[in-house]
Amino acid sequence: MRAARTCLLSLAFLAVALLPACSRTYGNPFEGSDPTTAPSAAASIVFTSNIQSARPGGSREVYAVEESGANPTRLTHCSDVSNCSSLEASFSGDRQRAVVRRVLADTNSDGRLTAADGEGLYLVDFARSVEGPLLPAGARVSAVDWSAISDVIVYSGTGATNLEDIFRMDPNGQNNRNITNTGDVRERHPRVDPSGTIATFERIDASGKGEVWVFFTTQAQSRITSGGEAGPALPSSPYVVGSDADPDYSPDGRTIVFRRLRALGDGRFGQWDIMTVQADGTQLRTIVSGPAYRDAPDWGPRGIVFAETAADGRSEIAIVDADGSNRRTVLTVGAGVELGATRWLP
Repeated sequence: MRAARTCLLSLAFLAVALLPACSRTYGNPFEGSDPTTAPSAAASIVFTSNIQSARPGGSREVYAVEESGANPTRLTHCSDVSNCSSLEASFSGDRQRAVVRRVLADTNSDGRLTAADGEGLYLVDFARSVEGPLLPAGARVSAVDWSAISDVIVYSGTGATNLEDIFRMDPNGQNNRNITNTGDVRERHPRVDPSGTIATFERIDASGKGEVWVFFTTQAQSRITSGGEAGPALPSSPYVVGSDADPDYSPDGRTIVFRRLRALGDGRFGQWDIMTVQADGTQLRTIVSGPAYRDAPDWGPRGIVFAETAADGRSEIAIVDADGSNRRTVLTVGAGVELGATRWLP
């Protein structure tokens, strides 16, 4: 075990210890109201896509679909009223609210709405069909997760040295604090474990090779993987070949799924394998491989779901069992339609 130089408090401690000191009078985070559609009771998976615009780099919205692939439904409509793109959504345990990572403008004038433009964070209340900003685009929120059992949100965003740190906050944007605050490494893509007490995340040092780490306590953060053999850098990304990224817990908290950059491919998105490892760092396994781009995986009670894009540009949402077997295709789209940020609904 190697300890990281952080000042992290455990998520469980933060969730409980802050409550007595919290103000009970909050400002209303909902400054506007865009039409939204709540996920149906039958919906199982959420994802983001530009299906409604169907052009590369076009605005993405949040969608839900049944596990069988039936009834794909658009849940958000921000691009109908402004030039914005929703890149990721994490739902609360009641399925009525979500935190949405969103790009609000093409700040680099490349004709695309991507993470390079800066990502803010929005709270969407589907029960009331209202939404409001929590964090501005300058926060550069690269990932977000809402604990399934508590009102604790963790996210990665720009820290004091312009490298990413991990933050926690309440769903109304209050009690927002940097809980890693390291100036020489990038800490990204946190996911809370099923008990709501620890989290896994990706850590990138100056070499550019990502590793999977776990928060335990303020004194102990443990490296779980060391990545593969280091190779060239993937353009327009923080990664080099061999990087491990986007970890998530199994439903029982004993295993972690993540993706590893295996090759550059055509140099745009890279080719990624899906892998698993025990939470103690043992039993490293590759469960999905081959020359394709694979987005961040999400592990739910009925398997591991992820988006995959083949060399010809076709994309699909797929589910596999814990060992990579029993692959099921949920949704398939043609070239030019982007799929990503797939997650099981609570």
